[in-house]
Amino acid sequence: MNSMPLPHPGTTVLRPILAAILLLTLAAGSLLAADIQLPASPPTSRTVDLVEQWRVGGEDDEDVLLGLVQTAVMDADGNTYLLDRQLSQVLVISPEGEWIDTLGRQGEGPGELNRPHGLLLMDSGQIAVIQGFPGRVTLLNRDGTPGGEITIGEASEGGFNFVRELALVDGKLVGTTGRGTFDMDSGKSRTVSTLSVMDLEGKELAEITRHEQENDFQRRVFDEAANFSEQDQWAVSPQGVVYTTPERDAYAVNARNLDGALLHTLRREFSPRKRDEEDRQQLTDGMIVVINGRRQEIESKTLDHDPAIMGLDVADDGRLFVTNCFDRRSELPEGCGARYDVISPEGSFIEELTLRVPDFDPDYDNLVFLDGTHFMHLKNVESARNAMMAGFQEAGEEEDAEAEAEPLEVVMYALP
Repeated sequence: MNSMPLPHPGTTVLRPILAAILLLTLAAGSLLAADIQLPASPPTSRTVDLVEQWRVGGEDDEDVLLGLVQTAVMDADGNTYLLDRQLSQVLVISPEGEWIDTLGRQGEGPGELNRPHGLLLMDSGQIAVIQGFPGRVTLLNRDGTPGGEITIGEASEGGFNFVRELALVDGKLVGTTGRGTFDMDSGKSRTVSTLSVMDLEGKELAEITRHEQENDFQRRVFDEAANFSEQDQWAVSPQGVVYTTPERDAYAVNARNLDGALLHTLRREFSPRKRDEEDRQQLTDGMIVVINGRRQEIESKTLDHDPAIMGLDVADDGRLFVTNCFDRRSELPEGCGARYDVISPEGSFIEELTLRVPDFDPDYDNLVFLDGTHFMHLKNVESARNAMMAGFQEAGEEEDAEAEAEPLEVVMYALP
């Protein structure tokens, strides 16, 4: 009769311990990265008439000259900092709508700006102004004097750095930055862009997402599927939760902490909007490539439907405001400037919120989310953008753009 071998004395003790550890690890992982299923239909829908706070610019304002304003931030005292990309300056507006100061000026020297496109307020009280390419973050003191720079990324021979967006959370920078290289022999470029968490000197602490792409300058292609990246739409809450969109064709939002660990994924049953031929044509109409003075044709590989999610914003209290593809300005009822799916910090679908804005023109205006309470109406912003871009176009197009330009007006609104 054969006898079974006896186990090692410690084996019978270790096996249940190891099994318990494994179960705890798996359970912890599932809790950290659980899917949260949102209802397909909003629990409730609400339409709100925004209340005007102040306005600057436009035909009747002789005190404030605006070029192209597309973004702004507010400080704790209610002052608003308008970034003018065309005039390369920051306008400071009081809570009552009075001009306080103009910071920065066009140039490449200390404290000077060159076509900036973003800004944020630092804990030190300084204003950080973002120049995308070449990547540069210029610090301005509140009195307008130069405050130094933040270096993002490391420069090396044959490459370039760029900065797209930055936010300040818990003493850290969160933003999309990247690096590119160009091969003169092949005529191809390669870019690597990341959404990452950095210290205040621009050193990376944690990578959230990464996207790599190659472009052939001999054969320009707009490939919508290849261009998609999880960091196309992202936002970070004051509480330190980073939201991204991991899938183009699904209503899905990843939530991570500042270490990059996945907390959960918000999901909702959703079918993206189907495009018609005019929609697809409009995606490439504004794309202009001129090489050695000659316009180059762009091969288009557009998709037949919109991305499910087209915008993410976070309120000061941590609520997530999602703009889905049916919330585009052109899809909204007349007189409405924005519509959001509002989701609690815990992942509950609170409501669908529609904002009515007086005299809102979806073809020329935009409504900018600021903090969940304040929203900035940019009247005639498309005309202002076209006027700025006229200098990059051919002679006949430039004259048409200038003739159609309407003065930009900024109107601050708040929820009642």
